[in-house]
Formats: sequence, structure tokens, C-alpha cells
Amino acid sequence: MNTSPDSAQPPTSVLPAAETGSAETGAAGTAPVGTPPSGSGTSTATSTATAPSGTDTARWSAPELRRLAALIWPGQLLVVAGIVAANAQPQIAQHFHTTQIAWFSLAFTLATIAVTPFAVRLGETYGKRRVMLALAAAGLVGDVITVVAPTYPVMVAGRVIGGMYGPVAVLVLAAVRDLFPPRKVAVALGTVAGSVGVLSLLTPLLSGWLLDALGWRGALWFLVGSTVAAMLLLLSVPETPRRAAAGKLDWPGAVLLGGGLALVVFALGQGGDWGWSSTGFLLALAAGAVALAAFAVWELKVTTPILDLRMLRRRPVATVLIGSSVPQAAFFASQSILIFLALFPAIPHVSDGLGWTTTHNAVVGIPAGLITFAAGVGVGHAVRKVSPRTVWYLGLALLAGGMVLAALYHRDAPQIVLTGVVMGLGGGILMSGQQAMIVSVVSPEEQAAANGMSSLLTQVFLTLASQMLYTVLAADATVVQGTAFYQDQAYTNAYLAMAAVVGLGLLVSLAIPRLRRPTGEAVSEAAAPATA
Repeated sequence: MNTSPDSAQPPTSVLPAAETGSAETGAAGTAPVGTPPSGSGTSTATSTATAPSGTDTARWSAPELRRLAALIWPGQLLVVAGIVAANAQPQIAQHFHTTQIAWFSLAFTLATIAVTPFAVRLGETYGKRRVMLALAAAGLVGDVITVVAPTYPVMVAGRVIGGMYGPVAVLVLAAVRDLFPPRKVAVALGTVAGSVGVLSLLTPLLSGWLLDALGWRGALWFLVGSTVAAMLLLLSVPETPRRAAAGKLDWPGAVLLGGGLALVVFALGQGGDWGWSSTGFLLALAAGAVALAAFAVWELKVTTPILDLRMLRRRPVATVLIGSSVPQAAFFASQSILIFLALFPAIPHVSDGLGWTTTHNAVVGIPAGLITFAAGVGVGHAVRKVSPRTVWYLGLALLAGGMVLAALYHRDAPQIVLTGVVMGLGGGILMSGQQAMIVSVVSPEEQAAANGMSSLLTQVFLTLASQMLYTVLAADATVVQGTAFYQDQAYTNAYLAMAAVVGLGLLVSLAIPRLRRPTGEAVSEAAAPATA
């Protein structure tokens, strides 16, 4: 299953608690203010694009179906782009002769982490459609810079700008709540978010054809065209209501979080070259740690924080959010191991890659993709009969066990299919099980805020897990003409390292108290974003 670290920001809603309210009542019962400009698709802030409550029936009108269809591609483009970009990394590393290929994905993720909270707030104030179009335009600029970059540093700069598209996936899910009648929101969310199952199965095959036939530049040009298509679809969607935003944007929090993570990631990436006891490594790591500590202190004081750390003072919430985000980050990060293992060439004493084509790798990954999707669907039924915590422990055991198996057996297609199925089963359980646990420990009014914190925490841990993975790989690498090729021990150690991260998540999860079983409706709506 070729799921990219880029797509690992599972598009769970990074929404303020107000998003749990209906479009008609506004944010947390606050009357919407202001009116979108003419042509935006709404005439007043209190008159949404949905049918009046009197026509809120089970039958879907043609405009509603068109609106729903138009939101699917912009909402899931991040998944498609993530898979294509991840599979392109081996070709890019060899083309630019770089040992720093980790920054191809990390630059994108760090930018998304920094921008997402502000995008959500601005979407509330100025309309989600307008903000999505602005972010897509910025992402398009970044995509073009990436594809035409003459040097690798320029490409990384393009990826930073391209990362501004990341919050669109979140805003699409938020817009669904505004653009459809309340009784149709759960179905609409499930349709938009659930489409990732189909895309996750088809996109690896598409990316394989693009990369094998057109090379990495051809594949990235496809993403440029895909972003243009997303913008055109967004133009056909009505504007959402604008609401009064409480408090100021947390710019200091974003700088401290983004800067702190960047410094820690940079230190870990350079530690092998500089020496783990060198002054440069220790200073960069210490500076990052200080910035992250200052971020935690600041977030506890500010009225509108990026991460409401006060929510983590409650043991059930803290253990669920942290205990679920850490192993999911390991699952998403581990996908990069197979990409390099499969696509790097086999060169005696230099590279122990399998030398597969991207298409062949995609075909081998189909069973894992199918089982991951099926597991996510099965969790929704399982948690109605057993505790979400029991389901969660099963997912952790399968994922950790699959990673250990992958560390030992990864030399041919049958071994990779078998270990991929085990990891995919565990990962699918975790992705959907997380939402069932969140529903069990927070009130309906807190679900959106908890989902938002879960998404951001997963992205933060994903950034750290990804850099850890590349650091482990680099320890058993051979650099030839500027490109780092990995030996078999590197892949073994990388899988074991990710298994250890899952084990860390298990230790935290052991502190999760007994959970109630969520209702069917709560599971359906909460799990919809999680399927992405």
C-alpha cells in the first residue's frame, strides 16, 4: 500500500468546536455575521446553500449531488498527490544526487502544520470557499516551482509553498457541514472522505504508469493539472457562511511550533554527518526543544490556541489523543521504507533494493490496500459490540507484529504481500478505531475540536517519526555520486524502529481507561473523516 507520508496528515477535521453546530445557527450558537460578495453562492450569512429545513428530506436534489461531486476531488487531491510524490522520491534522489531526500516530504508536512490552524480560522471569517481557492492557488505555484526546479534546494522551497494546499482537505470536510442539510451531513462526509478508499487503490497504479512512462517530472506535471482541476471544481461550489471569529490568530504559536519542529528535524537529519555529540547537533536540538517547550507554555495562556493543551489535562482525552496519534504516525511513515526498498536498484555491496518498476510495486501493494480499506469498514461494526479500546489493542498488536515480520522478511514479492497485509490490517483498524475512541471520551460539542487536535498531533509525530526513519536508513547507506543507497540492514532497522514507535504508542494506550461504546450515528459521522 503506497500511502505517502504527505498524505499522512489524515484529513480529520482540524475544526473549532463551533463546527459541530449547523450552518443555520452559526458557530456554537453565535449568529453568523456578514454577507459574502455577490456571486459567491449565498445571499446572506444565515441563508446557507442548503435547502430550508422544510425540504430537508432523504431525497438528494441535482444541485446537492453536483455540489457533493465537486467536493470529492479537492478534498482527496492531497491523498493522490501524496502517493504520487512519495513514489517519485527514489527517482528525484537519484536525479539530484542528494542524500537529503527526506526534506521532499518533510518540507510539505511542516508547511501544512503551520498553515492549517490559520486556514480554518480564516475560513470561518471570510468563507471556506474563498480560503480554499487562495490555498489552492498558492499550492499551484509551489507545484510549478517543484516540477521545474533546476536544483534540489529550489525544489524543497517549492514543496514548502505547495504545502499550503494541505488545509484544503480539512476545509472541504468543514464546508460539507455548511453546504448540506443537517440530516445529510453524515452521508455527505462519508462520501467525500470515504472516496479515499477507491483513490488509495487506483492512485498507486496511476502513479506507477506516470513514473515508468513519463518520469518524475511528468508525474509532477500531472499534479499541477490536478490542482488546476481542483480549483475549477471549487469555483462551482457555493460560498459558506461567514462567522465572527473569537480572539486573535495565534501567530506566535505557529512560529514556535513550526520553528521548533524544523530545528529538531534538522538536528536529527544532520546528526549522522555532524556527529551525535557535536556542538552543532546539540545546539540545534536544544534550540528546537526550547521552542517546543515555549510553545506548550504559550498555548496554555493564549485564548485561541492552535492546540488546546488544556484538553489534555483530562486523562481519558490525553491518553486517547496521544496514544492514537503516535502509532498512526509510525504506520504512515513506514510506507516510505517499502518505496525505497522496492524502487531502488540492486547494486552489489551498494544497494539492496529490489529494482522493481513503480507499477509492479503498486500491483504488489493491492492486497494490503484492500485489507486496510476493509479493516476500516469493519471497525465501525465492531465497536458497536465490543469496547473501542479492545479493538484498538488488536490493531496495535497487528501493526507492530507486521512491522517486525517486515523487518525479517522483505526480500521478494510474496513476503512483502504477506507482511503488507498484516500491517495494512493493523493500520486500517487504527485509523478508524481512533475516531471511535475519540467519540467515547469527549462530548458531541468537543468532537470537532478533539478531531482537530488529533490531526495536528498525528502530523507532528509523523514529522518526527519520518526524520527518525531516514536517520536510521542513513546509518547503513552507501553514497554514490551524491545519492544515498540503502543496504539490507538499513531496511531491517527502519522497520524495527517504526515497530518501537508503535510500542511507545501501546505504552501510552495502556493508560486509556474503560471506554463506553459509541452510538451508531456518532461512529458514522466521526469515522467519516478518519477513513482518509
